[in-house]
Amino acid sequence: MQFQEHLPQDGWNIEGGLDGRLKINGETHTEAVCLIEGRCLPANAARPQDLTADSFSDGLSKYAAPEIILIGTGKTQQFLHPKLNAALAAQGIGIEYMNTAAACRTLLMLQSEGRRVWAWLWP
Repeated sequence: MQFQEHLPQDGWNIEGGLDGRLKINGETHTEAVCLIEGRCLPANAARPQDLTADSFSDGLSKYAAPEIILIGTGKTQQFLHPKLNAALAAQGIGIEYMNTAAACRTLLMLQSEGRRVWAWLWP
């Protein structure tokens, strides 16, 4: 079997996530960020529980809707209110909650498949 590395054009180089910091494309972040279509933006939420359906409205009005949104909730996995899941599902968008390290790995894997995926990551 032959393996070939696939590097998407809008790929991320993500390091960290266990020491309260994220290093994304060489830049260190100590606050939550969202990764949307090759952009690293402030998440505008102090903690994952502060997310609402409106938290995604700005991105959805500017960019093509993702297939899935990954929420990296820090060191431990946390689940958010089911209303958030329902609001996004009504728009045909999946949402998954996992610890940040797992969210980073999942983001890179889905992105390598050419999937439209956004991520909100808390260090």
